[in-house]
Amino acid sequence: MSASQMVLRVKAIAADHTMQLGLVEGKQVRIGRTPNNECAVTWDREISREHALVELRGDKVRVACAQGARNPILTQEGPTREFVIGPGGQFQIGQTLFGVFLLEVAPIDPSGSSRRVKSTFDDSGAFDDSGAFEDSNPDLSGTAVVAEVDEFSIKADDLSGVAFADTARQMELLCDLPKMIAMAKTDVELAQFLVKLLLDAIPESVAVAAAQWDETVVETLKNTDDPGNYELPKPAVMRVETRESYQGRFVPSRRLVNHTLKTSECTVHVWGDRDEGGQFTMSDSLNWAFCVPVPGAACEGWCLYISGEGGKDGAMLIDEESLKPDIRFTQLLAQFIGSIRSVRDLQDTQTQLSSFFSPTVMENLTGKGTTDVLTPSEREITVLFCDVRGFSRKSEQHQDNLLYLLNCVKAALGCMTTGILAHNGAIADFQGDAALGFWGWPVELEDGAVPACLAALAIQDEFNHPERHDGLIDGFSVGLGVAHGRAVSGQIGTSQQAKIGVFGPVVNQGARLETMTKQFGVSIIVDEASAEFVRKHIPPDKARVRKLARVRPKGMEVAITVNQMLPPADQSEISAEHLATFEKAVDSIVAGNWGEATTLLNSLQGDDGPKDFLFRQMARTDNAVPSDWDGAFSMTEK
Repeated sequence: MSASQMVLRVKAIAADHTMQLGLVEGKQVRIGRTPNNECAVTWDREISREHALVELRGDKVRVACAQGARNPILTQEGPTREFVIGPGGQFQIGQTLFGVFLLEVAPIDPSGSSRRVKSTFDDSGAFDDSGAFEDSNPDLSGTAVVAEVDEFSIKADDLSGVAFADTARQMELLCDLPKMIAMAKTDVELAQFLVKLLLDAIPESVAVAAAQWDETVVETLKNTDDPGNYELPKPAVMRVETRESYQGRFVPSRRLVNHTLKTSECTVHVWGDRDEGGQFTMSDSLNWAFCVPVPGAACEGWCLYISGEGGKDGAMLIDEESLKPDIRFTQLLAQFIGSIRSVRDLQDTQTQLSSFFSPTVMENLTGKGTTDVLTPSEREITVLFCDVRGFSRKSEQHQDNLLYLLNCVKAALGCMTTGILAHNGAIADFQGDAALGFWGWPVELEDGAVPACLAALAIQDEFNHPERHDGLIDGFSVGLGVAHGRAVSGQIGTSQQAKIGVFGPVVNQGARLETMTKQFGVSIIVDEASAEFVRKHIPPDKARVRKLARVRPKGMEVAITVNQMLPPADQSEISAEHLATFEKAVDSIVAGNWGEATTLLNSLQGDDGPKDFLFRQMARTDNAVPSDWDGAFSMTEK
């Protein structure tokens, strides 16, 4: 028969240490830092070797400082050296919290190393063929089986020096693990591989399960004060394997799984009164089980559950020592799984990142000190805004074939991505049919805006040759804006969601330059800082820039000089003479000599968007220089 039992719960404030002990009427429990205390708080240096005595007296608990206690005990009423509390009462010694609670548990021998709790297992809980986990609330008046349980937590250090039960066979099975993980196409297949391996590796096992719960479930469980009563939902993945000879119904212990997921430690349950050799079982004849978490962020929520009847060579006596060899093997298996999946996740992440970062950037991201690299910092940055033109028209033409339209957009974005990555840039964002590339992070700029400008020319060239892309980008054109200046770059966002990106006025300026390409009738516009890098570092037979105008973007007070990025003269309709004459006309406009500028512009032959732009701007004031002229045209639209 079970009875109401007072227990003492112990929890470190700033570390992952927990403990629970049953309190026996009239028997003192010593709290102290040395291992021979019934409540050994070895992790807290602020607790004396023997600090306090706890004794259950009826429905109250008396707590008093031991003679050698160096400091008092903290309660809600303040520091004290002796007091009495009831269920729900709490106190603090050093950096450790203590609480008294009333539970339905079986009596415990305070001198033992384990804690004994009362577990309930509902026969209605089961695993179905699809891998679903069902565990309804236990009905103590119905079919539920109630058993006394010895519960142990096993840390990796506890298994140091423990030999495997069958080293040769178990090591041979572990050698197949990488191949198994590589063959598993899904997590369900991986779970199926694992349960078969464990059943082969541990002869005493009767039933094995591999399961995985979502991160949100694990997070909720970790924040639950009493994990034993937490209603564990169905797992995202579950596979079970039992011996053919086992005729019972395998029902895992929710309490065992909960404790393992909450503490991230192996937990062991042994059912029945071991001193009498009894076999009060959870699932028919099974009388022991242990659950091992799979470590690592890539395996969050994964655990391996092994249960059996009796011990090695038919022995009926089961304790934690006899299970340790198999626990050690299972923990080693779990560590292998965690490590291999972490490597695979890293490879998958690198594959995904390679779509956004050039090899040079990737080398810096995956090298040493990655965490420091991701930290946002201010530095010299060049941004490149790319926007596809003609999408609306093409959408109307192919509104009945959306998949084809999607492939067209993908091809256009592919041109942008290829141009940016080929010149060691990074992709900060995709927005519909537009992309944002940037340079200067994590590798500092050596040639300033030169790579971005060359990337812009390469992208423009691709859009000028749609035949290279099976005609998918036919009818598309592109607008590109390049700006250079100080910006913050790195991992930018909130605590819930973040991405690699750039932040600062230069980003806004790059976006403004891209939209100006429509008004000037050109493909690429760069700011003055970028243009200066081109003039200094790129010979004319590779690339050129043409000064277009001094403008004041809408919504901005500071005027800027905008320039057109041009390919070499032999690949452009703009000759060197045309370029020189046009820039002379721009200088005349800035100086207020509009008559001279008009003569120079009229001498230029052929269609030229920037020339038409200057004529339109001067016509707004009837070709008369405004009285407040400062050399810049004020833009009326973004």
